[in-house]
Amino acid sequence: PTHVSSLATSPTLTKPGGSDQSEAEERNKELQTGIKITEKQYAILKNFKKELKIPEIGVPQDTGIKDDTTLFRFLSGKKWDISDALEQYRAMLKWREDMKVDDIFKWEEDNMDKCKAIKDLYPSEHYGFDREGRPLLVHRIGLIPAETFAERVDRNVFKKYHIAKFERMLNVCRSQSKKLKKPIYQITVIVDAQGLSFGHRHYKPFFTASSSIDKQNYPEFLSSVTVINAPWVLPTIYGLVSHLIDPNTRNKVTFFQDDYGDTLRKKIDMKEIPKDFGGACEKELPVPIVSTKNEEGLETETISMMSSWEVTKRCKDPKGGRFAWVFKLEAYDINFRVEFKGKDDKDFKVIQSLEQVKKHEGEHDFKTPGEIKLVFDNTYSYLTSKTVQYLIALHNNASDEDGFGVSTRKSTTGTKKE
Repeated sequence: PTHVSSLATSPTLTKPGGSDQSEAEERNKELQTGIKITEKQYAILKNFKKELKIPEIGVPQDTGIKDDTTLFRFLSGKKWDISDALEQYRAMLKWREDMKVDDIFKWEEDNMDKCKAIKDLYPSEHYGFDREGRPLLVHRIGLIPAETFAERVDRNVFKKYHIAKFERMLNVCRSQSKKLKKPIYQITVIVDAQGLSFGHRHYKPFFTASSSIDKQNYPEFLSSVTVINAPWVLPTIYGLVSHLIDPNTRNKVTFFQDDYGDTLRKKIDMKEIPKDFGGACEKELPVPIVSTKNEEGLETETISMMSSWEVTKRCKDPKGGRFAWVFKLEAYDINFRVEFKGKDDKDFKVIQSLEQVKKHEGEHDFKTPGEIKLVFDNTYSYLTSKTVQYLIALHNNASDEDGFGVSTRKSTTGTKKE
């Protein structure tokens, strides 16, 4: 195969065959054997080491970042394109120097109060191991009190905290490799999304920061990500942040509203799965120290009987972006229409129209500045007013920033600027 990052065991690399059997045996002994790669891949690895001035043999395999495991992750992450892998690896070396990653645990000791403040608000724990021996992490992102988190946590401190967490997991992987006598170089993650809402938009700058670190400096470190208890708003939220995640990682993410037990049990022994997720492990799941809000972060508007109401949002980004929207009614239904007007359009054009719906979510990509309009039409109802909870989100292509809320709200009684 040309891409073998999905294999369960892998890091030390052995050349298949070879004319010099004694040399191959010596190399196998030095590297303690590992995954088999093709002759072409072995040649790429050899050239990769040569370009980086890393000895072909004699490098410790359980410490540092010059071991075969790390080199394998960078090469396989770039599908064995040596130029791309070299660029990424060298950028990683510079990043580690700038961030003083080799001293990250010393930094952690010197900033225990700041780290504890993050840990208190971000319920995430190492929760045992999967069936292959990989570390198992549980993230309960739906419980993060996002607004409080954004108010109390410095983004640069969070970056250091995240780096320390990943470096610690790398050490756990190395320890597992020694214990199990096979290479372990990835982690398995369960994400509990119960409680996730648009109120968690306040956490997005931190997600952006950590995703950027992971994508550039820890390629192929994730074996799988299983998202459970997914709320109805998750597809829209994920659509706004998925571009931040490495494409290889995106392919490893699966989503479940419920009925995820079989999937977890295939990867993880029952005794390691938290009891709340259908397993037998009695260890308590992590929870934030402060209580979270119950609101979903949506705007609310009451639309009178026999009337309609519209809300618009504008994007001035010259490269365009993506509008995403969600709405729901606790009772009854309503007619709904989405219209868009691009930079060169004279009038709004209808891009979606639905009749008598109770909830809906969607998104629209565009390449120029533009304006979107959501129209809630209750003119068909002669007796009942409708209360709509909604939100429009904007991702700007050029600035890589999000805007939430609305710019203009209009009903039959006039227009209100916010």
